Amino acid sequence: MKVMLSTPPWKTTEMWPPLGLLYLAGSVRQTRDDDVVVVDAFCQNYTPERFVERVMEERPDVLGMNCSTHTFLATMEVLAEVRRRLPDIVLVLGGYHATFAAREIMSEYGFIDYIIKGEAEDSFPRLLEHIENGTEPADVAGISYRSGSGLVEGSLTLVDDLDRLPFPDRSLLGDFRYGYYFQGIPLTFGKFTTISSSRGCPFRCSYCSCAAFSQTKWRQRSAENVVDELEMLYRDGYRECVFVDDNFTQKVSRVERICDLIQERGIEMKLYCEGRANHASLLLLKKMKKAGFDVIYFGAESASPHVLEYYNKTISPQQTAEAVANAKKAGMLVITSYIVGAPVESLDDVKHTIDFARSLRPHGVQYNILDMLVGTPMWDSLSEQGVMAPDDWKTNHRVYEYFPEHASREQLEEIVNDGYGSFLGAWKSLRGLRELVHILLVNPTARSVVLGNIRNPNAIAAVKDGLGPFK
Repeated sequence: MKVMLSTPPWKTTEMWPPLGLLYLAGSVRQTRDDDVVVVDAFCQNYTPERFVERVMEERPDVLGMNCSTHTFLATMEVLAEVRRRLPDIVLVLGGYHATFAAREIMSEYGFIDYIIKGEAEDSFPRLLEHIENGTEPADVAGISYRSGSGLVEGSLTLVDDLDRLPFPDRSLLGDFRYGYYFQGIPLTFGKFTTISSSRGCPFRCSYCSCAAFSQTKWRQRSAENVVDELEMLYRDGYRECVFVDDNFTQKVSRVERICDLIQERGIEMKLYCEGRANHASLLLLKKMKKAGFDVIYFGAESASPHVLEYYNKTISPQQTAEAVANAKKAGMLVITSYIVGAPVESLDDVKHTIDFARSLRPHGVQYNILDMLVGTPMWDSLSEQGVMAPDDWKTNHRVYEYFPEHASREQLEEIVNDGYGSFLGAWKSLRGLRELVHILLVNPTARSVVLGNIRNPNAIAAVKDGLGPFK
């Protein structure tokens, strides 16, 4: 059979390769002889029309697509058109949104043949066997489908042993150039990719769907397996790589082993990761920096303890402050992120968070208006309270839609813009300039970002006028 795996057509500035589809393609090719095509319509900014054209060019027997809450309706529209053009094609849907809304999707969108709930490396190849044989996948975990007796809804499945999975085959993406961008400003300039060294999250932040998707199970690849892939990437010419783990530093001893192996094997790459502030000792971060981890990202979310409690975020502002300070001492570029708009958050709380971020003086900052996402504890709680409308599960919603009396859209967007302005202002001082000079001297990524953007009009405008997505 011919199998096409694709991201949904969408416009984005996020240029990260679709690792999930590459893992899926590898698992299919490892166990079957299907002709597998991977199309990254998301990063290549396909229009719906261009995507349908591509499907018609490939004419696959099976089309598998992932989707998020943000892209769901657009995905349904384009798949409905694919079904109209190719009535016999088998359409398979996966991803976070499909997992959490499988019953609703199968009930309302009759052109979707199957939904895979959870991680699909094991279930998808087995599903293909049933499609090929014309039989029902009743023995395959994680599959939702329609049967003569009605809807069969599979249970969410996960892969426990990550080391047994084949490495993602990035050659399936052709020569498309990926990269890492911050507020539209490029941070990478060499051959770039991403890597996943672990999956899942053991925590239960109320705004995050990761823990629900992973059933709070954090699973790790061995340090040897991770570095084997890094070594392969290095041989293939990759020089910049982001670890997409939700909790890369969850197990400190594993991180230390990864760092040791990177150095032992002579791998010289610029590496980026997300860390937890309570696993960010100066000793660990120095070791990571020496192994090539130039950039680290911390999710701080708020400077107010009661807001953190509402988010069920078990990291304190003091821990965040210590983590940022340690990362800067280690010579790393530091990015911190914050969420604004919680119903328990006052404008004074937000101002306190912005002042807090300014005082830390990270090298990058990200402000997000609180999203209400299907599958999160926050969504489930509001649903139980009767706040959600029947069709709200179909689209992304932000907090101001449900609590307009608390803060309007305009107020929150202005707050976000103010946050970015305050961040830039923190560097316009003698102390800030000294820190910038220091990081340029000790951090190769910092130097490449500055030199790579020295004539970039977007970067120049950001320095002059301030960052902010709502300006």
